[in-house]
Order: sequence, then structure tokens, then C-alpha cells
Amino acid sequence: MPEESADMTDARRLRVLLIDDHQLLADTVSSALESIGDFAVTSVRCLEEALALIGQGEPYDVVLLDYELPDGRGLEGLSAVIAANGRGVALFSGVAGRAIALEAVAVGASGFIPKTLPLKVLNHALKFIADGGTFLPSDLMRPANGIGDGQVAIKPREEKVLALVSEGLQNKEIARAAGLSETTVKNDVKSLCRKLGARNRTDLVLSARRAGLV
Repeated sequence: MPEESADMTDARRLRVLLIDDHQLLADTVSSALESIGDFAVTSVRCLEEALALIGQGEPYDVVLLDYELPDGRGLEGLSAVIAANGRGVALFSGVAGRAIALEAVAVGASGFIPKTLPLKVLNHALKFIADGGTFLPSDLMRPANGIGDGQVAIKPREEKVLALVSEGLQNKEIARAAGLSETTVKNDVKSLCRKLGARNRTDLVLSARRAGLV
């Protein structure tokens, strides 16, 4: 059986751009992700270099952006990368807290990735973001109840249902608007309530607004 070419192998990998000026950390994360075999990682040390790379070709599947860069600290740098890449941009930080993470999502980020995230969870988080989802650690989403599995992953379909719930639509109306069955909508609402620690639909909308999801 003929061996797969490098081009064929690369074509099946998710393209990840890591923007971080801490070279040792960047090298460690890049090597770990590459070892999984599902990612092709490009690492740069500043915002200027990242924006130049993004402008040269197709958007990256996922961009991990350090919160503190020499030439692009905070949400301004994030907004610039989101505008350039158009999708899959997540804040990557070891210092940013809940407020900053939720602000990032509010301005269009696809999530917040702590630098302490285990490789197994990081693997799933990047694939989830590449598929259009929004990833946030559970302690950011549910700070009060202390219950969680280390991540809160909102699926693209659930995002659509959540948006319609926030507009005051009932399950039957959501099903009609989204082209889903009423049972699917009901299950998605239950799943969203569980993920966001909400007691009912009203609490769900409030929690989603606090998280910058609607």
C-alpha cells in the first residue's frame, strides 16, 4: 500500500495558529499538539507577525491568542485577530480571569483556553472550536455551585436554540424557526440549563447574558 504524502496528511489536520511570546511554553504546546497528529501548528511571538500570516492565505481553523503580548495586550489585539481571521479565535492565558474571559466572548471570541488546561481537554476544545463551538471552562460559567467536569462546551445548534430562547420563543416556535423537532429543542434547553447552572428558562437567559453568549 502506498504511503500517504505529507500534503495529504497535512490536509487532514486542523490548522492552528499559536500567538505567544513565551517561547518555551509555545514550543511545548506546539509539540504536544503536533504529537496528537490532528493539528498542524504554526507559532509566532507577536501580533504583527500573526496578522501578516493570517493575511497570506486561508483563515486558520483555530487561533490561540495570548492575552499579554508586547504589541497587542488585551481585547484590542483580540478584536484585530478576530477581524482578520474571521473565526475560531480563542483567548489563551494563564492570568486572565472570569471577567476578561467573558468580555472576550462578548466581543466575538470562540472561547477562553487556560494555559493550565490538560492536553486531553485542549485537544477536544480546539476541535470543538474549529467545528464552530464556543469553549469556556466550567468555573467561569458556573462560579457559585462548584460543580463541573472542567469544561462547558456549547454546540453550534445549542447556540441557535439559546439565541431563540433569549428572544422569548417557546419550544414549538423555536423548533419551527430552527428546523428542528420539538423534542430536540426541549433536550437542548435542558442541556443548556445544565451547562450554565440555570434553574429555568429565565435563569438560563440571565446566565447566558452574563456570560456574553447572547
